Amino acid sequence: MRVSPVLQSVFLSLLLGSVAAAQTPVTIETDHGPVVGQQTDTRSFLGIPYAAPPVGNLRWRSPQPAAPWTAPRDATHFGNVCPQTVIALFALPGETPGTVKGQEDCLTLNVYTPVGATPQSRLPVMAWIHGGSFVAGSSAGYSGAELARKNNVIVVTLNYRLGALGWLSLPALSAEAAGQSGNYGLQDQQAALRWVQANIAAFGGDPTKVTVVGESAGGMSVCAHLASPQSAGLFRGAIIQSGLCTSPGNAVTLAQAEARNTRYASNLGCQATDLACLRSLDPQKLLAAKVPGLRPASAQVWSPVYASAALPFQLRDAFQSGQFNRVPVLNGTTHDEGRLFIQVASPDGKPISPVLYWGGTGLTAGLVNTASALARYPYRRYGTPALAFATLFTDAVFSCPALRVDQALSRYVPVYAFEFNDPQAATLLKSPSDLPGLGSHHSSSLAYAFQAPVAGLADPAQFTPTQQKLSDAFSGAWMAFVKTGNPNASSTAWMPFSTETGNVQEFTPGGVQQSVLFAKAHQCEYWLPLDLQ
Repeated sequence: MRVSPVLQSVFLSLLLGSVAAAQTPVTIETDHGPVVGQQTDTRSFLGIPYAAPPVGNLRWRSPQPAAPWTAPRDATHFGNVCPQTVIALFALPGETPGTVKGQEDCLTLNVYTPVGATPQSRLPVMAWIHGGSFVAGSSAGYSGAELARKNNVIVVTLNYRLGALGWLSLPALSAEAAGQSGNYGLQDQQAALRWVQANIAAFGGDPTKVTVVGESAGGMSVCAHLASPQSAGLFRGAIIQSGLCTSPGNAVTLAQAEARNTRYASNLGCQATDLACLRSLDPQKLLAAKVPGLRPASAQVWSPVYASAALPFQLRDAFQSGQFNRVPVLNGTTHDEGRLFIQVASPDGKPISPVLYWGGTGLTAGLVNTASALARYPYRRYGTPALAFATLFTDAVFSCPALRVDQALSRYVPVYAFEFNDPQAATLLKSPSDLPGLGSHHSSSLAYAFQAPVAGLADPAQFTPTQQKLSDAFSGAWMAFVKTGNPNASSTAWMPFSTETGNVQEFTPGGVQQSVLFAKAHQCEYWLPLDLQ
């Protein structure tokens, strides 16, 4: 059929009009100046500075206010990633493991909103803190667009300083900052949350309805915000995914970190008292230098430090004593967390040997507990040392410490405990040959929660219809919690955690249901009595 030139012209005009509408500029006035984002089926405002670049003399100082601007600022591109070493497991196309990427001028955040959001909307807000062992990752790896579009919420994702640049403690740094050093990454997160309080209403959000959410190091950060007096009033709810909050080795005090890092500074060729020398070093040298000391396998080399102004108490003590910011909490893990770390233990891809398994068990359970832990997890029962260690690591480092957090917090606030368990979770990662698959590995739940691709990890395009249904239920529970402080959607009946019953909500391809077998399945009767801090 021949189409007339007039109809062709009309069709072309409509097509071009729809393309233009798909990328409409949107301007929002912040307290520092106007930003121009982009509207498609949602609105996105990317790379907004929430603090001054922490460079030069501002390296290893608390975040300072960003300089204001008057001309509209382009907010259609992500800001710089913070300096970090490329990790082989998560290297993106074109990246070489072991090299350093990123810029110190990286303290930016991104805001995703529904199209119709106005200052009168007062929508709930999800503030996302990415994981990456406090040494890797960025806000750019997680799009909040789909959550904003489907759930009528605001999503904020943020960067924070990583590695030595974010967490270095030294006596000289403490001396110039009234007795506090380290925790710069945590202070960055607090600065971003204060930015949310000051600005989110202009984007359509309600500053009284902010939920702070994080996974892995981000989840541990959420626990730190619960325990930090400096975070009081910045959020009304918390979601912790795979947080390592009371895992072995992650309770380092400021004094312990200062002593360790004095040796680290010497290895850099600077006196630990010579801050000018340290601040002049290239980030690549800082990130390449090894941190001295032997640590448990689960310990984060760079992480929050305690007995400090930001964190007066270690997390376990803060939670057990009730000295934390009391808000509802959604706390959970994945069923097979430890399987991801087999590739870290054997980066060359060779099968885990019995000797490596025994050594890893010692570094996880402690030397005095090695024999009993090996008896609990004999590798011949599991088929391979890799699966035995992955299971032990899951239980000791994630599942049972999460249960300890549930038990402590639930004495004071509503806690909803969950486990994500898709035995064949969608993933872009390749399973080692000595595992039966990656299962619900550490970070496997994120694509299900965001319902969007997660850089280097997974893509919802891989979902089967059953997995899509699981994603709808899992993401729906998170969003219900963000909206109300309660994860119950219309079709669920999720009771708050009770120490007496040990009830945990299980998210599986077969459905969502309450289980009281979580502690038994992860052998917590063995792990919880051990003091592995």
